[in-house]
Amino acid sequence: MSNLSKRLLLITAACVALAACGDKQSKPEGQVVATVDGQEVTINEVTMEANGLGIQAGTISPKLIESVGLARVIERKMLAAEAKNRKLDQSPQFVLAKARNDENLLVQALQAEVSGKVSETPREQAQKYISENPIIFGDRRILTLDQIQFLQPANLGSLPLASAKTMPQVERILLDANIEYRRAPQQLDTLLLDPRLSKEVVRLAQGPNGEPFMFTDQPQGAPAPIVYVNVVAEQKTEPFIGERAIAYAQQLIQRQEISKRLQAELTRLREASKGKIVYGAGYDTPENTAKELDKKATAAAKDKAEQEKRAKAGAAKAPAAAK
Repeated sequence: MSNLSKRLLLITAACVALAACGDKQSKPEGQVVATVDGQEVTINEVTMEANGLGIQAGTISPKLIESVGLARVIERKMLAAEAKNRKLDQSPQFVLAKARNDENLLVQALQAEVSGKVSETPREQAQKYISENPIIFGDRRILTLDQIQFLQPANLGSLPLASAKTMPQVERILLDANIEYRRAPQQLDTLLLDPRLSKEVVRLAQGPNGEPFMFTDQPQGAPAPIVYVNVVAEQKTEPFIGERAIAYAQQLIQRQEISKRLQAELTRLREASKGKIVYGAGYDTPENTAKELDKKATAAAKDKAEQEKRAKAGAAKAPAAAK
């Protein structure tokens, strides 16, 4: 017996030991494969759990995988029942997390429905896409960047980053502005980037003296947009061609169509919700919030400049008064 099989059997044994304390009940039938204190466990639950184990059926008996899936469902139901007995399902944190999880599942269901209506991309369309986007395929580049990253500050527009000719100069500007940053090498593969961004990066890499260039993005989970200041240290061409390229182009076009339809759905919902969203005091859309923060930062910078101006004028008058 393999080590994997032994580990799976240990998991099963632990779960069965927990379940063995219940009274003897009638045998489940049909789609119901087990009961836990009268609560049914269906074959669909077991199949989903078994698939989530991520074990290749060819390496181990499918029946054993199914058994472990069943044991895990039983264990989860018992632990969930105990949590309810302790009234943990009534805590504010649980209620909030449950609502968030339910909403995410509904969004995923909507995305799956939209995705299911997008037909497979024809081969000819994929070949046309390949010819129109050489930067992804035949002229694919692997770029090594010297990169500085920092969260976008409210006063970004007032920083003299455009005048920086070297990365040390960029660092000096950020240090003077008391902005935390991280500098580290990064790799960009134009196979994975938006071709518009790839073309711009390659163009800038061919500029004079390898001067820094900047772009912003807000990755999922980031608290604010992230600013990237870069210099291309090295680049090489690695063509991506043949059948793999065609299959990749088909998938890419399909994902773009799904994204386009989801965005159209979101736009429709936003239009339909106009007038239905009411914000509390101090809250607003990200766009309006950003404008308000910029306005405050500009006002603060103006006040600081006025104070410095008055301080300099006072310092100039002091020696004259002493005479």
